[in-house]
Amino acid sequence: MMLKPIRRKRLYQDIIEQIQLLIRDNELKPGDKLPSEREMAENLSVSRTSVREAISVMESAGLVEVLQGKGVFLINDENTKLLNKLDKLLNSQGLNLIELIEVRQGLEGQAAYLAAIRRSETDLQKIKSAYIKMEKAYANDLVAAEEDYEFHISVVTAAKNPMLLKAVELFTDPFIQGVNILREKSIKSGKGQIILSEHFDIYKAIEEQDELKAQTAMWNHLVAAKKRYFIDS
Repeated sequence: MMLKPIRRKRLYQDIIEQIQLLIRDNELKPGDKLPSEREMAENLSVSRTSVREAISVMESAGLVEVLQGKGVFLINDENTKLLNKLDKLLNSQGLNLIELIEVRQGLEGQAAYLAAIRRSETDLQKIKSAYIKMEKAYANDLVAAEEDYEFHISVVTAAKNPMLLKAVELFTDPFIQGVNILREKSIKSGKGQIILSEHFDIYKAIEEQDELKAQTAMWNHLVAAKKRYFIDS
């Protein structure tokens, strides 16, 4: 008899599943405004913190839009597509990918910031070399996961912080696995040039030694990566 590991769900997953159910029952439709944070917390008997976490995850996946002063709205997409995207979000691969990228945002955003300040000419050449390898791989319709990792680890190395480098290296395997998943989708949807452009913006900001621009470019790239996984169906 084969026993499988039991995966403990987090509360925000239950909240997202409740929203998904409302969509299935046509009580919520694409473009509709979600109940307020207070209403959801009271109706579901959960904390407002858990509701905020659920909304944050859905926003990261590009499934809702948060409009300041107006509320939270479902994206205006076909009902079936919206439900499919929610299914993808709720499976373990989708949630793991979001959690991985969120960690990378913190670590690599800081790395890009420090790299812009501390990089040497040798560091800059290594980042540029990795970018050129990515460019060539994309030109041949290759996934370029190893080349992508080389680019990012070159940025982290240029930050000159051994502890930061060790922290990022802990995620090498899931990083490459995640890039493989994202790149296969990007090739199919023709987003290769957009991804290259995002990496070039990171390189250029580090070259110019503009630390805030470098941090923002890295952050924006990773935010876009999350959304590409769920939106490019």
